[in-house]
Amino acid sequence: MDNIDEYSQDEIGDFEDEERISSGGLTAAETLEQLNIEVETLQGLEVKALAVLRSGTDAKWQQLNRILDDRTMLDPDGQRRKLIIFTEARDTLDYLREKVEARLGRPDAVAVIHGGVSREARRKVVERFMQDRDLLVLVANDADGEGVNLQRSHLMVNYDLPWNPNKIEQRFGRIHRIGQVEVCHLWNLVAKDTREGQVYARLLENLRLPVKIWGDVSQRARRTV
Repeated sequence: MDNIDEYSQDEIGDFEDEERISSGGLTAAETLEQLNIEVETLQGLEVKALAVLRSGTDAKWQQLNRILDDRTMLDPDGQRRKLIIFTEARDTLDYLREKVEARLGRPDAVAVIHGGVSREARRKVVERFMQDRDLLVLVANDADGEGVNLQRSHLMVNYDLPWNPNKIEQRFGRIHRIGQVEVCHLWNLVAKDTREGQVYARLLENLRLPVKIWGDVSQRARRTV
C-alpha cells in the first residue's frame, strides 16, 4: 500500500491478513521469550474482554443511546430526523446496527454501508437514505467516505474516530456542504485516558493553533489601522 489513508478499515484488514499469510507467521516475536510475553499479554486482554462482555455494560453505547434521545433528533412536528453514525471496524458496525434497530423497534429504519457492499448496492442505499422517510439511521465506515452527498441529514455521530484527522473532516463534509440549509451537529464519542482520547486531544490542539494565530494577526491589523 503506497498510502494507507486511501483505504477503508476493512481493506486494511484484508491487506494485513494477506501479509500475515504471505509471511508465514502470526507474530512479530523473534525469540521464545518475546513470544511468551505476547501470549501472556493476549491472555490478559482476553480475560478483560470477557469481563467487559459479561458485565453487559457498554459506556459508549450508553452515550449514543442518550444522543438518540436528544431533542435535536426530532423535528418541530416530533418526527425523528435522519442520523448518520460513523464507525471503523466491521464488527462494531454490525453491533451498532443490531442495537439501533432494537432501540428504534424498526429494522427497516436502519441501513449500513461497509467495504463489503458493492458500489451499486452502496449507491442504492444512499439513494434510499436521501429519499425514503422511513430510513432514519445510516451506519457506515469510511467506505462511505469522501465525495458522497448525504446532506439529507444534518446530524452525525463519530462512534469511533479514525487515526487520520482528515477523515473526520471528510465524514463531516458528507452533511456540511454547499446546499445544506440546516445547522449541522456532530458528536464525537471519545473515552478518557485512551489512545483514541489522546489523538482527539491533539487534534483539538492543532485546530486551535490556526485560530490563535489568526487572532494575533487580526489584533495587529486593527492596531495598524
